[in-house]
Amino acid sequence: MFETDFPPRTSGSGELLGLVPYLLGYHPADALVAIIRPVGQHLPHAISLPLNEPAEALLEHLATHVRDRTAGIILIGYGRAIHRAKIFEVSGALQLFVPVLGRFLYDDGILTCLTSGCDCTPDGGIPVDPRSTQLAAKLALTGRVVLPSRQELDTLVAGDPRAQAETQAALNTLANTDIAQVAALTAPARAGERLTAEQVARLCLALHDPDRLTAAWHQTTGRRWQRELWLDVTRRAPQQHVAAPASLAAWSAWRLGQQALAEAALDRARTADPEDGFTRTVSLVVGAHLPAHRLRWPPTPHLPAATSRIQS
Repeated sequence: MFETDFPPRTSGSGELLGLVPYLLGYHPADALVAIIRPVGQHLPHAISLPLNEPAEALLEHLATHVRDRTAGIILIGYGRAIHRAKIFEVSGALQLFVPVLGRFLYDDGILTCLTSGCDCTPDGGIPVDPRSTQLAAKLALTGRVVLPSRQELDTLVAGDPRAQAETQAALNTLANTDIAQVAALTAPARAGERLTAEQVARLCLALHDPDRLTAAWHQTTGRRWQRELWLDVTRRAPQQHVAAPASLAAWSAWRLGQQALAEAALDRARTADPEDGFTRTVSLVVGAHLPAHRLRWPPTPHLPAATSRIQS
């Protein structure tokens, strides 16, 4: 619907709610969702912020996502009517430097348009179930998956203390061990097998080697087994080994069009090592919100890897 009408009007205001979870990757709650459409791109992207934050904090965060080439933004508050004033305050400030094309409140199953003079919803709002909209049904048929909550998304990249301890124990036995090539280490995952603790440990060590990290990056083309592999290693890697597999998990998710999962994995990588150059490189690409198919991958052999971690 964004290809022809942004923001949507009439019945489209209800359909808008069906789109949001597919943009985020999960169903939001107690959140301020901003749908951002860049100039020259039909499909928007979305970010979600805690609705209970002060208006100043919300605005500061949103400002970092609004660029010169932003065609417009829609704000949707998922929460109680007491947040109406905050939505107005944030949208009013945003309007000074980017077109705010719609502002809504979704409260207890009722969607209300907060734009003065707009007739896309009655004054009392319209009942909408995001899961039962036509758009949600169409997207579900394409195989798109939406998680029930942000917490479940974060769980996919959160550390598993028991598995991390098993990996650390394996690492302790691998001193002075030759580092294997990444392709050999990931072969069991390609065959549908879950890596053992020793295999995860060897992979963690390999990813500290610049050449092997580059090889792993170039080999991560967005296949589902790769996404599952790097998410599994991210959960099982001890904290000092997390940045590389989490960044590769983010890269794989982004290649599959799973922006929210990619950003969650990058959050885990940055928490583990805020100065990691490879993580910064992946963050720049993922943060550009460009379709993955626009980037030829793997790169041609004469192109150097653009990562300070690899160069250092």
